[in-house]
Amino acid sequence: MSENLPGNDPNLPTVPPQAPAAPQAPAAYGQSPQGGYAPVAAQPKGLALSGMIVGIVGLVASVALFFVPGFGPLLGVVGVILSIIALVKKQSKGMAITGLITGALAIVIGVIVWIGIMVAASQIANDPDLQQQLEQQLEQLEQDQSNS
Repeated sequence: MSENLPGNDPNLPTVPPQAPAAPQAPAAYGQSPQGGYAPVAAQPKGLALSGMIVGIVGLVASVALFFVPGFGPLLGVVGVILSIIALVKKQSKGMAITGLITGALAIVIGVIVWIGIMVAASQIANDPDLQQQLEQQLEQLEQDQSNS
């Protein structure tokens, strides 16, 4: 029965057992141990991070700073440009895509807010009651100035 086990074939040469390898000294600080993987170089992500931050700030500015309607879309454009450059330079893909999306949303929301403000201003300016009130206040101011 034991002659059927692997390694018991008399026709194969026998290999003498070898002593275990001597332990190696630990690697110095900052060096990779022999046989291990070398540390991966940090991926540059400055443009991707900048694009993401500017895109998020542009999105918040488009929504929260509706009284300054051009600020959010302007930041959105800068965020989109930085994110596209980061994607071309193979920087952090997740941050670059986040910057691209938030920048585009900042542009779209900012344009919608801008259009809404213009439509509201047009409606207010064409209101006859408002025009009559403004004319009355203007006459009142002129009378006050002439009496003084």
